[in-house]
Amino acid sequence: MEQDVAIVTEGLTKCYSKKSVVNNLDLEVMRGQVFGFLGPNGAGKTTTIRMLLGLVKPTAGKIQILGHNLFSNREMIAKKVGAIVETPAFYSYMTGRENLKVLMQSSNISASSKRIDYLLEMVGLKGREKEPVKQYSLGMKQRLGIAATLLSEPEILFLDEPTNGLDPAGTVEMRSLIINLSQQNYTIFLSSHLLNEVELMCTDVVIIQKGEKRLQGKMKELLAQGKEFAIEATPASLAIAVLENYCQTSITVDANGWIVFKAEHFEVPTILRLLIEKGVQIYQVQERRNSLEKLFLELTGQPSESFATVKMEVSLS
Repeated sequence: MEQDVAIVTEGLTKCYSKKSVVNNLDLEVMRGQVFGFLGPNGAGKTTTIRMLLGLVKPTAGKIQILGHNLFSNREMIAKKVGAIVETPAFYSYMTGRENLKVLMQSSNISASSKRIDYLLEMVGLKGREKEPVKQYSLGMKQRLGIAATLLSEPEILFLDEPTNGLDPAGTVEMRSLIINLSQQNYTIFLSSHLLNEVELMCTDVVIIQKGEKRLQGKMKELLAQGKEFAIEATPASLAIAVLENYCQTSITVDANGWIVFKAEHFEVPTILRLLIEKGVQIYQVQERRNSLEKLFLELTGQPSESFATVKMEVSLS
């Protein structure tokens, strides 16, 4: 089982001037996961990522990367971890391919020309690699950044805001690339404030607040919890009374007058029959799927816009 674990932290803690920024944080990231790391402004997200990259030493706790202690095996681990910031920097007058060659030489990476060609094709830049980077769109620069990170053949990628600022087409391309990388057994540790994109890309997610873990789990399992349904019905007061009696929970009414209740899928036909038998007129029924944004709001009480953007200077090698 240990060989399938990419990142583990135990009791990870960081204090500044006796103030705890990250407090007793336990994480487990498995190989091949697209792992969403989320938290509101001031949650300790930036500090945690800096510790995982070996840029900041923890006050307490342990970090294991690919089965090895991070700080006693830093040089070896560095070769297996890649990271990019929000907008990777390149020489604008050089072509995409030339930039990769320069980076390869300056970082002492022994990648072949075939490896460069392979990476350019993987990130969707085949046919555009001979154009100067100044002609690239933001999405193309982001994908070139991922190609640059992959030159050293890392096993884990830390991506900060990979879809931020992209147009819809660029967002879809980046999302597809990240999912494709995970299918090739790369482990993606992804930080983003775009909850919809996190929901679409990530297999697993953790939400932290005030330096502590509030939630971690499989995305599908977390979103399957608390399934809600809504009905448009009259008289509303009678429908609410019947539902409260059946569901044994408080029923809510949304801004459009729809009556919202929690139930399992198999219970809905019984509930509708009961409502009709009691004289309730039902006009429409909706299944309201849970969302990552809703989970985030329920846990933190803060909107996704309060997410902090993690920015740092990290070597691509």
